[in-house]
Amino acid sequence: MKRAKFETALMSIAAASVALSLGLSGCGKAEWREVAPNTGDPAAEARTGDIAPGTARPGQTAYVVPERLRGRDNPTQNPESSTTLLERGEPVEIVDPNPRGDDRVVAVRVLPPQSIAPPATSRVPVRPAPRVEQEPDPQQEVAPQAPVVFVPLEHLQTHPVQQTPIESEVDRYIVIQNIATEKLRIYEISNVRGEPNKLVMETDMIAGENDPAKTRRTALGSYKILSWHKYYQDHDNLFPSWFDQNLPTLPLPGASLADWKGASDRVMRGAFGWYTAKIGPNAHAQWTHGTLGWGADRDRFIQVSKSQLAQFYSDPRSFGCTRVENQAIAFMNDILPVGTRIIKIYAKEAIADASQSRYKDAQTTAWDWILTNDEVRKVAPRSSNRTAQLLRDVPEDSKLEEGTYMIDMKPDAVAFKKHVKGDRLSAVIIRPEANLYDLPESAFKGEFLVDEGRLVGYKHPKQLRKGGYTDSLLPKAIVK
Repeated sequence: MKRAKFETALMSIAAASVALSLGLSGCGKAEWREVAPNTGDPAAEARTGDIAPGTARPGQTAYVVPERLRGRDNPTQNPESSTTLLERGEPVEIVDPNPRGDDRVVAVRVLPPQSIAPPATSRVPVRPAPRVEQEPDPQQEVAPQAPVVFVPLEHLQTHPVQQTPIESEVDRYIVIQNIATEKLRIYEISNVRGEPNKLVMETDMIAGENDPAKTRRTALGSYKILSWHKYYQDHDNLFPSWFDQNLPTLPLPGASLADWKGASDRVMRGAFGWYTAKIGPNAHAQWTHGTLGWGADRDRFIQVSKSQLAQFYSDPRSFGCTRVENQAIAFMNDILPVGTRIIKIYAKEAIADASQSRYKDAQTTAWDWILTNDEVRKVAPRSSNRTAQLLRDVPEDSKLEEGTYMIDMKPDAVAFKKHVKGDRLSAVIIRPEANLYDLPESAFKGEFLVDEGRLVGYKHPKQLRKGGYTDSLLPKAIVK
């Protein structure tokens, strides 16, 4: 009797796993491929400064206008093969102001933040410091001078860049998804360049399937959020919206995977969850979104996808999309505006400060939410933040669910190896939780400091597909 029940349970899990694999596979069509050679972003390419040709002079300080600008090693280099990324507001010294080539590039050198002089228009008098002659200290290390790079003159301006409130919000947070460990983390970017970032949220995530052809693996790279969608539905209608009043009634909280499967094995209800963030450029239609279940289910449908029993029958991961529990994606929708950067890496994890002194009081924090039945498949939907919902006076009959999400704000690194001991033999092996796609250890370059939100000596593994900006350059805020 027990054996029969066990076999029935296995068959149920196998069927549900197949359905979930189908339900999370199709993410839709890509919307933006990179067409902007100097920045990688059409919107950024349109951002120009005020320095007219012929007015720049050697030694002049200028400031980068777009949020990202590729620095070429020489005037004729293809900017997509650049190895230097300049960012909005970064100061540079014009070394050679003579424009060259069709893009009219000039030679510049990046200035360290502490060397920034007050703008010429400043009304505050600056008294020069008294000159003191000192003997050079032979023991003192001299910082190497930044190399000369070439950038279009039109993307520079004479005065410091003033961010708009919207730009400040976009630059406030950054999302780092470690595909190797299936962890998604949000960091508040330090306002002091070179200083550690602050963890805001850490949560489990499901990435793309490790299929034999390797085409369903999640692509690494640097992206940004292009748009937010509520109750998203794929173009072929194989994965109906999590909620739609014209669809059958939703399964109740606590329902099984099989309960979320439609009448056909090719249909899975609510595969994209409550909210979906479309990202670009070159995202291979691999969005970041929610999953099956209600808020009361918490991360149950994330954890069941990680279970070895489910994977034995059919890998229930997606075709490359990354998904988190619905409460987590709702919180992300609340705090992350369009334009927020999303970085996908494959790295070993470590803690920079073993004492975690910056996180002594950080455990969890509460975020209250109310989920409503409106804005089905709407772009740029309202937040589910409880306060915001009450301010718009949501009718009681439009509320589907409400609750409190306990946000994990304490960083925990996933150990890369573990010691396995048997009766006669023992070995140190790579933990599968730290290496989703089972890459050799030699594929890992550098490490990810999860308490700082920064990478040390990191390079994407060559075995994995890349997406995002074609230069593969990472934001300076996350590079130590």
